[in-house]
Amino acid sequence: MTDSKTTSASALQPRGMSVGAAARNMGVSPGTFRKLVRLGIAPAPLKIPEIDRNFFDRLAIDAAMNARTVSA
Repeated sequence: MTDSKTTSASALQPRGMSVGAAARNMGVSPGTFRKLVRLGIAPAPLKIPEIDRNFFDRLAIDAAMNARTVSA
């Protein structure tokens, strides 16, 4: 049986994130996150010119982190 609070929280977690939210997701500061994007370690934002916003894809960030995880 799954915990309803856990299920609700993960179901409501947004996929598109601001730079601050993306940085928190990775556990770094926004400045460090921007540096990781420049270095190609973190994925670039999805640019949406119609609303003049950039969003970071939570799943792409998770995939980038998984790709760099070293198995023991």
